[in-house]
Amino acid sequence: MNRLARLIESLDEQDLKLIKKDLEAGNIDRLISKKLQEKKETDFNKVCPVCQSQIGEENLTLIFGSEELRKKASFCAFDCLEYFLNRIKEEKKVAREWEDVGAKKRD
Repeated sequence: MNRLARLIESLDEQDLKLIKKDLEAGNIDRLISKKLQEKKETDFNKVCPVCQSQIGEENLTLIFGSEELRKKASFCAFDCLEYFLNRIKEEKKVAREWEDVGAKKRD
């Protein structure tokens, strides 16, 4: 809070009024939330979720999930991406098989 307090102290009256207006309109909250989300995505995608190796500038990124719950994963190489996709296929297959078993028990 000290840095913020020092910043506010250094502003003139016109800037303070503009910031207060943005604060009341919710613009500052949206700006901070957006910046935090960007930081989270940047920090999150530094390690491959399959092999745990560091990811450099060259990577493969997959965006997946339902419309309201998008997820993003970055992979260091094609084989890690392929492994990840195969695991998802296997999990969906097992889930379908369990649904079929449950449906047969109800019959």
